[in-house]
Amino acid sequence: MDNNDKIKSGYWSIATQKHLKMFTQDSANIDEFDNLDLSGKSGMFLSAIRGNGRIDNIQKINKMANTVGIKPRELQTIILPEIEKYSDKQVEIIRNSSGDIEGIQEYIFSNRDVLEISGNIFENQHATPIERIAIETMDKTKKLPYLESEIKNILIKDGFTEENINIALKLQNQFKLINILQKGKSTEKIISNEYIWGQNHEKIALTISSLDIEHRTDLGNIIDIIQNSQGYPIELLNSVDPTLITIAKKTGMIDPTTIISSRNIQKEFGFTPSLFGVSEFEDDILDDIKLFLSSIRFGENYTQHTTIQDPIAFLNYLIDNGEIGPHDANACDYTLLEKKGIVKVEKKSKYNYRLGYNRTGYFLKLIKKDVAKKALEIIENPNYSIDIGNNNQINYDIINDTGSYVSPEENRVKLGKSPENVAEVEAYLLSVLRDETI
Repeated sequence: MDNNDKIKSGYWSIATQKHLKMFTQDSANIDEFDNLDLSGKSGMFLSAIRGNGRIDNIQKINKMANTVGIKPRELQTIILPEIEKYSDKQVEIIRNSSGDIEGIQEYIFSNRDVLEISGNIFENQHATPIERIAIETMDKTKKLPYLESEIKNILIKDGFTEENINIALKLQNQFKLINILQKGKSTEKIISNEYIWGQNHEKIALTISSLDIEHRTDLGNIIDIIQNSQGYPIELLNSVDPTLITIAKKTGMIDPTTIISSRNIQKEFGFTPSLFGVSEFEDDILDDIKLFLSSIRFGENYTQHTTIQDPIAFLNYLIDNGEIGPHDANACDYTLLEKKGIVKVEKKSKYNYRLGYNRTGYFLKLIKKDVAKKALEIIENPNYSIDIGNNNQINYDIINDTGSYVSPEENRVKLGKSPENVAEVEAYLLSVLRDETI
């Protein structure tokens, strides 16, 4: 199997896991995607640790795994051994003299590496025909929708049985991996998935065909706004019929990502699935760029602690110098990025030549430079800047507020619903991520 096939398997493993995590572990038939779930979790964990190099604190590793839904025993007995075995020495487990895991060393340089390792894990798990059909179905319908008869014929030619295909399609529909649509009285069903949208407006004709021309025009205007200004605050679309926004979210025409503070401040930011018009499997499936941009939007508009006046200057400095600070706000305003392993917050002293003395405080250290560079490409678009002004908004104090992030997939399955955060527990998590506890 070549690397592209592994990357494809890794991509759809991660996409599948992002859907399955929204269902309880005793959901009927969820076991049918066990191998996809394992390789998907592995990919999400690899994304979190990428760029950290050596991590000697097992408690920190456990907490990083927990941010992507992996418990310590599952991590140490299943996930890490599989990653080490199939990562071609890109991840090595550090053990003490008793054989217990006490750290890891990673050499992962890009998200493509993450997808390839995740795919390699999947390909070595004795995957079932149901899981392989799921990958092929999602991959084919990402490019364009198919009639049910067409997709079945393709899969039969690929060597799958009709019985397994029928079961797989029903299971994928159950867990929202694909959509099975039926137009009017037609007996022919249409198979599509939420990753279809991109720039192909005609591919969602089934969804919008019943709208009148005025509403179709409004819907097109929404897409144009967000396409030109990724991370657009959804609440600024207050003059648009809310039903149209719901349609755009549910069909995947826009990807709503949500920043939720532990004080229950919740803000949605809109993206279109095709952020860059990039090549296959490079569309931010790991959500790094969406989270980065959403965090900057939040910092620009919804916090009084570190209002970012010039995001381009901010990011250029961070990319060129590898860190920015010291500033007390770095301790509280970028914690979601810290959870995702995109940045790290360090408290230290640094000599300030302009002032002529050492300054001690919190520095924001960039871990994933490629993510920041991609975000900068979008921010440099002249349409990016949005002045909230006096739009009936208030500034929020989010100090010591780690908050949470909801992926586009999760938003579409259960819009706006999130677990309640506990401030003390979140503060403890943050101290572990910053190596402040042993």
